[in-house]
Amino acid sequence: MAEPSSPIRLNEHQRRRFEVLFARLEDSLTRIEAMLTTKAPTQHRLALVEEDGPDGFRGHALPILADLRARIWQLADELDLRPRTLSRRRAIGATLSAEAIRLEDSLSGQLRGYGEVDQSVVMHLDPVLEEMADTLSALAGALKRPPNSPRKA
Repeated sequence: MAEPSSPIRLNEHQRRRFEVLFARLEDSLTRIEAMLTTKAPTQHRLALVEEDGPDGFRGHALPILADLRARIWQLADELDLRPRTLSRRRAIGATLSAEAIRLEDSLSGQLRGYGEVDQSVVMHLDPVLEEMADTLSALAGALKRPPNSPRKA
């Protein structure tokens, strides 16, 4: 019988746990690297990124993040971890649906916990939020069709 390539033995459930853990860590490293290497997004009006990191942090952090990524890859090989397959369609659909729900949760009926709601919110803001939520839900619904299926007019 061949000797295992790693002194670490995991059962399938433990292996899946590490597959998810390291995949999420990779995602986080990628987001951090993007924040360190790209300018702040210009398409945001309500979220401004302040360039307030200490001097030299960018140059210090990037090689450390690269080393962490290499360590993840080494462990993935050593533990025989399998990459997960992500559906871009499902991820976008879930994000669109979640944002539609957040909008619906901000309608006037849900704002009462924040104080008295002025009638102008009911009359003017609710319809806009409902329209935006409907638009997001429609986009999410369009993703539920099988890939490459014709779009109905």
